Amino acid sequence: MARKMIALMALCSAWVLGMGLGWAKYPEQKIRIICPWAAGGGTDMMARALARFANPYLEGKLIVDNVTGGGGLIGAREGLKAAPDGYTLVMIATTNAIAPHAVKGYPPIDQFDVFCIGAVDPMILAVSPESPFKDAKDLIAHAKANPGKMTCGTAGHGSPNHLVLAALAHAIGTEFNYVPYKGSAPALVAAAGRHVDMSSAGGAEGLTLAQGQKIKVLLSFSEQRSPIYPDVPTAKEMGYDIAVSRFMGIGSRLGLPKEVREILIDAFKKAMANEEFKKFILQTGQIPVMVSDLEAQKWVKEQNDLFKRVADRIGIKPE
Repeated sequence: MARKMIALMALCSAWVLGMGLGWAKYPEQKIRIICPWAAGGGTDMMARALARFANPYLEGKLIVDNVTGGGGLIGAREGLKAAPDGYTLVMIATTNAIAPHAVKGYPPIDQFDVFCIGAVDPMILAVSPESPFKDAKDLIAHAKANPGKMTCGTAGHGSPNHLVLAALAHAIGTEFNYVPYKGSAPALVAAAGRHVDMSSAGGAEGLTLAQGQKIKVLLSFSEQRSPIYPDVPTAKEMGYDIAVSRFMGIGSRLGLPKEVREILIDAFKKAMANEEFKKFILQTGQIPVMVSDLEAQKWVKEQNDLFKRVADRIGIKPE
């Protein structure tokens, strides 16, 4: 009997040791980061920066793979098809919190385990330097006096640009006339040329035009004043409870093994704490935040709930 017990204990010890060694080997192969948007864009640059700074802690196994199409839909779906084993990660952005409320078949963001947020890009409202509106108070007063007449450039129906302006219109008790463009950049150019009264965009997208005095930023939708636009008031400062930022982070399909998840979070936290990484993010016009694990999940849920409320309020349905 004693011999059997000793043999059993040895077997259990070997099994436990084997399990430990198995986890210790992670990563044994390449870790693919799916970026659902095109190379050269903001999310792609973030993916490559995260891979660069996290690779020293993951044996250099991280690679970025652009899987584009459908406004991020194709890449999101591919990420959800992969086994939750830590070898397929997905870049997550604001679109993932908005599109499920506007695009039929777009995966809800709660199907992903978003364990890190690396940067945020607060939305802004901009006009031409030749605009008659000298500040946000002027613009809001005119909008309230002329419901439905002010034209707003957006990146399309259901975009963050559209929803943040819809939230503002609701808050001040008026309506805007939305003019869709193929992206934030052409919408800003339209505002610069006074083809529309104003446009909304991410602060990073407007930085070059603002520095070149091609647009004038009147309002920021950040929680506090943006370090990129320190002289621009926030909507909250003006009494409107609106704070909308585009965000970029990383996650995977739900179900990651605890040990693997902890290794990944540790690697990306170290990457985001790197001063060179923070400098890179600031140079792109965004704000480094370094939010991970439960904080990241809370952030994503709050953004998702916000966009759902706005979409419901203005009658946007998945189509």
